[in-house]
Amino acid sequence: MTSQSPRIQRNYRNQAPTRFHEANQRTRTALADKTRFPDTFWGEKLGLIQVYFTVSDKHDAVYHEAKYGSRLVISQRDILQAQLVTLLDQIVSFLEMAAVRDPEILLASGFDMTKERRGGSRVKAAAAARMAENADSKEGESGTQD
Repeated sequence: MTSQSPRIQRNYRNQAPTRFHEANQRTRTALADKTRFPDTFWGEKLGLIQVYFTVSDKHDAVYHEAKYGSRLVISQRDILQAQLVTLLDQIVSFLEMAAVRDPEILLASGFDMTKERRGGSRVKAAAAARMAENADSKEGESGTQD
């Protein structure tokens, strides 16, 4: 039996603006923690994380402005959100590769986590086998009474 490691949920791709903003702020704060994610951790991806921080900060400012209902600002927010989704996809891929050596990285990242479960189909198969066994035994009982 191998235990399944947690994985990052990519639910940020289709979240409404408010939920996206909350999740992004949580992730940005976590990834900015230099004690857990020093510049050396990012290596050649340091430029990626710096661009992410810049776009994230712009998104935060525009998100708050968009609450006033300006269509232009809402459009800017949506464009920035799309850019952030692309950046987050790249960051998630990097974090999942790094997590092979240190799974705690994923938990510290601020992303929503999911754990893959493999037991569901086995449970269903076992239940189906029990039902079939019960059906066979009931048929056998009714067959002996004839």
